[in-house]
Amino acid sequence: MKKNINFKPAAISVLLGMSAMMAMGTANAGDAPTSLNQDAVSLLQAVEIAKNETGGIPLEAERDMKKGQAVYEIELSAADGQEIHTVVDAQTGDVILTKKRRDHDDDHDDQVEDAMWLSGVNSGKFLSMEQAVMQAETEFNGKAWSVDADDHFGKLTYDVELLDANGKRVETRIDAVAVAAK
Repeated sequence: MKKNINFKPAAISVLLGMSAMMAMGTANAGDAPTSLNQDAVSLLQAVEIAKNETGGIPLEAERDMKKGQAVYEIELSAADGQEIHTVVDAQTGDVILTKKRRDHDDDHDDQVEDAMWLSGVNSGKFLSMEQAVMQAETEFNGKAWSVDADDHFGKLTYDVELLDANGKRVETRIDAVAVAAK
């Protein structure tokens, strides 16, 4: 009888956790384009616009829906360590917002990780975010709508979400460590 009592709270916790994960997945699924040509501006074009606007190096980018409008949210890092958040309209390419943050004590670990990542990109040790997106788009003959630099169990990667040539959602992981040209 005691096992049954312990099982019920555990089972309820598992079900609640799964429900929360499914709800998050559903919310994120609405951010994905439904066709390859839905947006006039691609993720890579939005990243280029954000780079030109800020002079920063992109670390992650994703398509999002805000008030019914498709936008790209791009996180960049400036050479001086500033974190830059830029929002680009997915239809017009207009920069809607650029916000800079600097020296937040609670973000120290994130700043160190970003600095290490940028050092690797600048030295050619890591692929740039753009190179990773181009590799994924070529592999799946599609268009990316989200990319994020990640430390996946000690392996540095870019997690890329895209639509393939058939309009099917695909998630792939690109090794961030640059392979020397032979």
